[in-house]
Amino acid sequence: MNTTGKKFGGRQKGTPNKLSNKIKEKLSKLIDEVIASFDIEDMTKAERLKLIQLAMPYVLTKPQQEEVEQQQNFTVEIIDRLSDYSDKQLDNAIRN
Repeated sequence: MNTTGKKFGGRQKGTPNKLSNKIKEKLSKLIDEVIASFDIEDMTKAERLKLIQLAMPYVLTKPQQEEVEQQQNFTVEIIDRLSDYSDKQLDNAIRN
């Protein structure tokens, strides 16, 4: 049993998975053949739009949403002993 915390054997970090690449290549060829077999002229407008809708995420990258950071300033007051402050001062500190 390996108790050193180090990885022994297997793929090196960053090495692509051969099986995944083979599957992707075969699927890519299959999809190309299927799309080439479509007779787009015989499709209805609804079918064409659906085809475009399904294909868009694979062709175009989705735009990244920019996060708008709002700067918030706040003050932290450390109270060492509550007995040094009146109830009114403590209530005001809690509300603000």
